[in-house]
Formats: sequence, C-alpha cells, structure tokens
Amino acid sequence: MTIPLLTKNLTTTPAGAFPALDVMADLAHKRGYTINSWFAIGHFESEGHTLNYLVHLFALSIGGITVGVDSAASITNETTGWYGVRHGFHPIFRASVRSDRLQVKTPHSSLSGTLDELHVRAQMKGASIDVTLRAVGHPLYNKGTGRFDMLGMDVFQYSIPTLETSGRIIIDGREFPVSGMSWFDRQWQKQPLGPPQGRWTWMDLNLSNGWKLSLWDAAAPNGNSDAWVTLVDESGKHVVADLAPLIDGACDYWLSPQSNARFPTRWRVSVAALDMQLEVIARPREQEVKGLDARYEGASSVSGTVRGEKVSGYCYVEMVGDWQA
Repeated sequence: MTIPLLTKNLTTTPAGAFPALDVMADLAHKRGYTINSWFAIGHFESEGHTLNYLVHLFALSIGGITVGVDSAASITNETTGWYGVRHGFHPIFRASVRSDRLQVKTPHSSLSGTLDELHVRAQMKGASIDVTLRAVGHPLYNKGTGRFDMLGMDVFQYSIPTLETSGRIIIDGREFPVSGMSWFDRQWQKQPLGPPQGRWTWMDLNLSNGWKLSLWDAAAPNGNSDAWVTLVDESGKHVVADLAPLIDGACDYWLSPQSNARFPTRWRVSVAALDMQLEVIARPREQEVKGLDARYEGASSVSGTVRGEKVSGYCYVEMVGDWQA
C-alpha cells in the first residue's frame, strides 16, 4: 500500500491535534532561539543484521548570534554489538546553518533538503551513514500542539515518525544497503546556557500495531516530575496521555567510564489510559554521547502489551541530566 506524502497530509489538521507551529515553515533554522535541533534516527534489517543510526545536529545561539553547531552521529549493530559514535562542537566558521531552507553542515555530518527528499550523512571512525528520507503519513505534534513547558523551558517540537528511507550504512568497510523507515524530530527552544536543571528522557516508540508514540519524562531537581506520551495512529489521530514516571521502573544502571555519568538501560513504560505496558531494553548498554553535557542515545528493543494484545517494536532512548541519585 502506498502511503500518501506527508506534505499532502498537511493540508488538513489531524483529529486531536491543535498545532502551535508550522511543519513546513519551521523546518529551517529559526532565529531568536538559543537551541535549534534536527534529529534523524532509523532502524533496519540488512543482510541478517539489525542496524540503527542516529544523526543529531543542533545550532547554538548566544544573544541572537549563532556561535556553532553541535553534532553527534552513531551506528549500532544489535546483531554483533558493534557501536560507533562521533561527537563534536564546531564553531560557526567550521559549520553552516541556513535560515531560508533546511541545510545544517559540519565537517563530518550534514542534514539538508526538503521533507520530500531529505539527505542525512555522517562519518565516524570505521563507519559512515548516507541515507535519503521521504516523509510520508502524518506529523506528530508533541503534547498535541507541538509546544510545551519542560523544566521551565518553552519547547517547540514536532516529529515525523514515518520517512521512507534508502541508502547505505558502512561498518568496517562492509556496505549494508538499507531500506525501511526513519524518524525525524525538529525542535527549538530558549534554553538557559550551562548544565541542565534536572533531567529528561525521550523515546520514539514504534510499535507493531502501527502506533507511533513520542514519550517525555522530565524530573526537576526538587523531585517534581512531568511525564506523558503523544500517540499518533495510522490515521493521524492524536492522543495525549499521562505516563507513570520512568524512575519507578528504571533498572540495569550503567556507569560510563568516560564521563562518570550513570544511566539506566532498561525501563518499564506504563500508560494506564492506553492500557499499555512496555519493556524497553537498550542493546548494547554502552551508547553514550559525550557532548557539551553527558547524554545517552541508545538504540533499544520494545516488547509488551497494548489492550491485552502482545506488541513488539523498537526505539531510541535519549537521556540528559543527572541519574546519580
């Protein structure tokens, strides 16, 4: 079955969504925000291997002036346990960001094009990513509007859960042709400089029943938490539901020998309103991105039940902040 292009579906607003942003107009860099972020991830089966890729670029601005681009790229081979990652902060004279169209580049990664033809490339030691994405289906407006408060930050975020993907991933000289689906996130916000005040976890839950969910769990230093999921089904309908705080079911903690940061690598995801109980497991455990702040970006498997029926799936888990306590 041919899935309609996302750009065609944008002519109507999905049921349950009340957008506070414009998917097309807000794709390129937006001036006046400290952080502009573009994030692409994919999950594929290729030649008997289960592969995942991540490319995350964000432009940092101070006083309205873009000073640089932070980039992270990783590849995870769940079959062999191979993991490669490259991170770097690039001053603006070594990177480029466009505000008239989507184009973000660093010396070893780039993300450019349109939603009908989005190019994602990255290089790291012994590996590379070169894929082209085509947005189909429906957008996901986080929290139903695409705008929400998180730890005192005014955050704008939309997701595109289904992008038809083709291209290649190279690991240690071996080329893996890839085809399937990627997930794309666009976010911008006015975030205070310095270490995060509190911690947050994000997941893109791709389930075998056709559900796509964006999960947020934010915990302030005083212990207050805000946790929810935004569900979009195959018709584009949105449902926002409360999530049991992840700390209640997080376990299998891993201590990074590089940053001394502590991260869980197994989680229980419980959403009563959706009658959904999931277990998420990162494989391998060692998937840290050592950036401006300690950050975990882990390819993970998903299993559990929705309304009494078994489901499986996959996701990435992003964690930022202090999990030591």
